Amino acid sequence: MAEQNGSPRAKPVLAFIDCDIVSGKDELAREQLLDKVRRYRTPGVAPLWVNWLRQRADLRFVSLVRDFTEFNNFILDVIRGVEGVRETSTILSFGGRADLDALLDLEMEVSPNSQRVAANVMIDVQPGMDRQCFQALLDLPPHPDVRRVWLLNTYHSDAADLQLLLLGKNLSAVTGFVMSWVRTTPGVTDTEIDTVLEWRWMANPDDIIALCELFFTHTRR
Repeated sequence: MAEQNGSPRAKPVLAFIDCDIVSGKDELAREQLLDKVRRYRTPGVAPLWVNWLRQRADLRFVSLVRDFTEFNNFILDVIRGVEGVRETSTILSFGGRADLDALLDLEMEVSPNSQRVAANVMIDVQPGMDRQCFQALLDLPPHPDVRRVWLLNTYHSDAADLQLLLLGKNLSAVTGFVMSWVRTTPGVTDTEIDTVLEWRWMANPDDIIALCELFFTHTRR
């Protein structure tokens, strides 16, 4: 399996926006953010889903971006314009691979009451081994207790070179997968795991299918 080819300018970009909320204003800021982002939809910026995170930030909004001028205004006016937002950071991905079926199942699988665990694995890669490492991670064999939802390129970000989203039976299964399979992959120099507390779609199913067909090379299972 190979990465999707083509100029980044010919495709939209996936933007991950992490929002830290000031203590004491959590509920108000979150409700205002959710309301403003849910109602925002244009050809240039399409919000796709929101995550509640256990580490790194309080909320993560994910959007499909076609117009970076509009995206800049979206960050300033819709996200950072909400009272109680303390800090934001953004990771952009220009390509990757995804399991469409696993992606569509996430809202049902990830909740505070579920034993299943979704986790973002931020992966640092040794320069010069980027393509080999990406392919080696794609070629890992199936695991009975862990599904790989996507593997994204984020090489330009100082947070990580790759982002791997896992859906596991429990936290122990995810941790074991990362320690035994991901961290031993040639080219991987370090990893960091962020677990997802909840997942909520903001796009309809047609938008998600269009996202996967447009942005990812994927295989239906």
